[in-house]
Amino acid sequence: MFKSLIKIVNKLFGTDENHPLGFRVRLFNIMAAAGITICLIIGISGIFIGAGLFNFFICMLAMVISIILLWYSYTSGKYQLCYTITCFCIFLILFPALFFTGGGYYSSSPSFFVFAVLFTIFMLEGKKMIIMTIAELVVYVSICIYAYYNKDKIVFFNNEKAEVIDIIIGFVVASIALGVIMALHLYSYNKRQTELETARKQVEEYAKMKSELFAGMSHEMRTPLTVMSAYAQFAVEQIKESGANEQTLADLATISDEAKRLAEMADNTLKILMTSSATYNLNLMKKIPVDIGELSSRLVHLLKPIALRKEKILSAEIAENIPIIQGDADALMQLLWNLIQNAITHSNGKSVIVCVDQNIFKDNFLGIKLIIKDDGTGIEPDILPFIFEHGISGKEGGSGIGLSICRYIASRHGGDISIESGTDGVSVSVLLRELM
Repeated sequence: MFKSLIKIVNKLFGTDENHPLGFRVRLFNIMAAAGITICLIIGISGIFIGAGLFNFFICMLAMVISIILLWYSYTSGKYQLCYTITCFCIFLILFPALFFTGGGYYSSSPSFFVFAVLFTIFMLEGKKMIIMTIAELVVYVSICIYAYYNKDKIVFFNNEKAEVIDIIIGFVVASIALGVIMALHLYSYNKRQTELETARKQVEEYAKMKSELFAGMSHEMRTPLTVMSAYAQFAVEQIKESGANEQTLADLATISDEAKRLAEMADNTLKILMTSSATYNLNLMKKIPVDIGELSSRLVHLLKPIALRKEKILSAEIAENIPIIQGDADALMQLLWNLIQNAITHSNGKSVIVCVDQNIFKDNFLGIKLIIKDDGTGIEPDILPFIFEHGISGKEGGSGIGLSICRYIASRHGGDISIESGTDGVSVSVLLRELM
């Protein structure tokens, strides 16, 4: 029973996160609960200080109406109707009645008038709030003036002590009720500001993520498109020279494979766009056994004809017994492609070598070391320290995305990437453990 009561209280006052309430709804529920408490205290204390039974009856009537309105608003959800009824029945009828039966302006009634006006301002909106507030002020001022000239209509307390007690009880109870409301209002305002600030930061982060996503997507989709374009040109030239042969069919098969890979990229991009997670890369990477040696060999074979067209010799030096690592094959293919393609495209040397060997990490974990090196003239010294940063490119017109993607993929696989550059060429080293 006690747990059920706590549950109802949480729902009434909006402290239950599973049943959040609007500010005015919580305000009405607190006001009704405060009204019930105030009427009970004033009614009972009135008996002891000589306010009379009629005053007690009015207090109990106001308490019953407050209970009914609280229950009805809670079960029906018609809070606006309950607001209006409260203003008419309690603020404009019962409060003035208590004024005449409970000591007039020598009592706590003026405190409740302030209480009523402030609650009306908080509860109602627009024209209804203005009209009702003016009506209450007119009524309260009028009855004070009327009481001043018609003192015989007021049931005053028997002595000054009773007046002081009633005034103390009134302003203490009204102050507590108004303090709770103001605290609730400030809490709601601060919470809303915090939520808005969090939402603003999330929007900014998502916008940044989306921008980087499209930049990365553009860069990575260029990979299969380049292969498809090159091999399509090879196939056309071969058909012109000698008709279709086994090499032509192999080139066309390569185009088909790259087209499938491009379609998979588009599918993954769609999945990314359907989620607002800023960690989409983490969600999409799949941990499976990957043979880096075989992957490197296949990619070198794929890109060798393209390198020859650029008058470069692409070769691979793959050690024996290369360990199988747990990683994302597509991501590692992107890493290798970016590094090899950079060496082929941007180096002005004559050769590009892909070396794959074992690497023993400090904790004796057996991983892989990749080295992609060329014999070009190297990278500008002022660019070199920042070459893996997003947007930094060693060549004019470069996107500055590929190497930052490589660094991310290497770090996600528990490794690192570094670069050495000199007049005798560039050497990029990649250490890989497994997908973290």
